[in-house]
Amino acid sequence: MKSPKESGTPATITAGYWLVVTGSVLCVLAAVYVLLGKQQLIDAAVQGNKDQKATPDMIANTVNVVLIVSLVVTVVLAALAVWFAGKVRNGLKKSRTGLMITLLIGLFFQMITNTLGVVAALIAIAGLVLFYFRQSTDHLTEREQLT
Repeated sequence: MKSPKESGTPATITAGYWLVVTGSVLCVLAAVYVLLGKQQLIDAAVQGNKDQKATPDMIANTVNVVLIVSLVVTVVLAALAVWFAGKVRNGLKKSRTGLMITLLIGLFFQMITNTLGVVAALIAIAGLVLFYFRQSTDHLTEREQLT
C-alpha cells in the first residue's frame, strides 16, 4: 500500500477523508447513545404529556420508533457520506457535490433529532471543506483529465 505522499494525494484530501469518516462514526455513536438512554426520554415525554388520550405505553412506543428510525437514517447517511468521501479520495471530483448534499441533510437531521450529533456532523463538514481547498481541487482536476 502506498502512502499518500507517494501517490501524490494532497494532505487536504487525506485529512478531509478521515474527518468525514470520523464525523460519520461519531454521528452513529451519538444516535446509539441516545437510543441507550431512551428511558429518560420516555419519562420526560410521559411527564410532559397534556393529552389525556395518550397513554404511557403509546408514548413509549412512539419514542422507541422515533429513536430507531433516527438511528437507521443516521447509519444510512453516514454510510453514504463515507462512500462519497472515498470516491473523492480516489479522484472523482463530482462526488464532492453528492457528499455535500449528504452531509447537509445529515446536519439538518441531527439538528431535529439528536443535538449530540450536531458537533459530529460539523466535523464531517470540516472534512468536506478540505475537499474544496485549492490543493484538492487542482489534484482532482488533474486526476479527472487523466481518465
